[in-house]
Amino acid sequence: MTHRERLDALTERWRRRHEARRPDVDRRPMATPERQARAARAFDHASVSPAEYVAAHGADMTAFTYDDERYADPELDAWIVAVGRLLRERGR
Repeated sequence: MTHRERLDALTERWRRRHEARRPDVDRRPMATPERQARAARAFDHASVSPAEYVAAHGADMTAFTYDDERYADPELDAWIVAVGRLLRERGR
C-alpha cells in the first residue's frame, strides 16, 4: 500500500467514525463564540450558495466539521448544514 493509499484509507475511516457520532441536526451543541465568529468570517453565506461553495472548494476539503455545532445566526447555520450535507453526498 502506498503512502497516499494509506492516507486515503485513514481519512475514510475517520469520516465513517465521525459520521457515526454525528448528532441529529437539531441536537447539535452551540458553537463557541470564537467558532461562530470564525465561521462568519470564513464563509460568504450571504452571496454564495452551498452548492456553489462545494463546487468551488469541495475537492480540496478533506473534512468538514463546522456542521457539528449550531450557530446563533439561523441563515449561517442553515448554510453550513447544507454545505456539510452536500460534501457528505459527494463522498468528502
